[in-house]
Amino acid sequence: MRPFPLTSLARLEWINNISFSANTVGVLPGNQLPADRFMWGLHLVLEGRATMPASGGPSALSADGIVALIDRIRVSGYHRGRRQPETIIELRGPDVYELGNMYSGAQQLYLPSSWSFSANATNDFRVGMVLPFVPPRVSPYEQARYLLDNPNYDALKLEVKFGDVASCFGSYTTAPSLSAYGSTTGSPRVIVAGYFALAGPGKFLGTVPGRTTWSFQEVTGSQMTTTATKQRLVDIPTGGFVRAITIKTGVKSTTVSSGNDAYASLSDTILSEIKVNRGINNAVRYAPLYHFFKEELRTLTGRSPATGYARIDFAGRGALGEAFDARALSAGPSGRVDFYVEADVSGAANQAALFIFEQIIALPS
Repeated sequence: MRPFPLTSLARLEWINNISFSANTVGVLPGNQLPADRFMWGLHLVLEGRATMPASGGPSALSADGIVALIDRIRVSGYHRGRRQPETIIELRGPDVYELGNMYSGAQQLYLPSSWSFSANATNDFRVGMVLPFVPPRVSPYEQARYLLDNPNYDALKLEVKFGDVASCFGSYTTAPSLSAYGSTTGSPRVIVAGYFALAGPGKFLGTVPGRTTWSFQEVTGSQMTTTATKQRLVDIPTGGFVRAITIKTGVKSTTVSSGNDAYASLSDTILSEIKVNRGINNAVRYAPLYHFFKEELRTLTGRSPATGYARIDFAGRGALGEAFDARALSAGPSGRVDFYVEADVSGAANQAALFIFEQIIALPS
């Protein structure tokens, strides 16, 4: 695909707001994203107030914190050119926040910096989350080849599945109450803005950018609760290019409301001897310690991931051509593709590992 002339690669514009309603799915008014221009990504800000009860309240946030009010974020639509429904992003709120920190090498907006849990204390909170539709940390020229082509989609939607306070705080007898930012009334909200590419009328005609997707799979049960060596933890998606695999390890909360997910604590010591295998015992990436992958990201961005997170980036230095080509991988006699993550596990109750896959599904055309 030839590079098309751009006035702006990513100009920030407010789109609309989504009001919080516990344990429901919120959408934008009109139920779809703007369809008139290509987009670099989205920028969400969760804001509201949490007021502690007079007694019996929590004494701390959970490991996922207040951003766990966003249980799931999903962007999807029907692409007319490819004639199929597509999910571009499906991730949990806390993981979107930490991915943004990894991409930028700095902490995104997270207020307040410290919380008060005393009786009747009020905490006004704001958390920023950037969701790129393009491969992060590559050149603007490359990113221009992977913009989201909104005009080619039918019903391109942003869906925000909300959790509730049980996902955000440690144990309590009486739950904190939620209201609008700076107020004792109203509700929290998600402010939605978009990063739009500008090129003038007709400049995008005849172009179909490449497509990048973000998805996740969580591993729970005996694989994570039993101490074992060389555990095959998760199969890696095939059929495209794997840009990166981000891993999150910790202990799941057992007190969340039905249908919601949150971590009570996070740890860097659950997994070791981590391998990405292409074929049995054929490691294409290997780290004896979880910290090696964390420190690799520090060398690239100047910032190590938060506790519990690590990232295996096949194109960490900005050369997108180094993304792992998994297009030709297919199932063997066993019916499964031998492209997977293996690790030694230090088992304990309620532990889990979450794997986030960044893939290039379609090349520019």
